[in-house]
Amino acid sequence: MTLERWKTISARDQLGHIASEIARAELHKENHAMRNAMLERAIDFIDLSLDDPKWRANPLPLLVLKEELAKAYVGAKGMNLADLYAAI
Repeated sequence: MTLERWKTISARDQLGHIASEIARAELHKENHAMRNAMLERAIDFIDLSLDDPKWRANPLPLLVLKEELAKAYVGAKGMNLADLYAAI
C-alpha cells in the first residue's frame, strides 16, 4: 500500500488494519515464516501511520506497538500477540 492511499484511511481504520495483521500472525504462530510475514506487514503499516500527519500529535502508541511487535518478531520476551491485539 502506498502512503498516499494509507493517508486516506482514518486513524481508527489504520489501527484496524494493523490489528488484523497481528491477529493473522497469532493464527499462524506454528508457521514461523507466515507469522513473521504478518508481523512485517503490521510493522510496515505502523511505519506508514507514523508518516501520516494524523499521528504527528501523538505517535507514542504506535511506537510502543512497533517495539512490542519487533520483540515478538525476534522472539524476545514481551507481550504476546493476543494481548497486543486486545490492547488495540
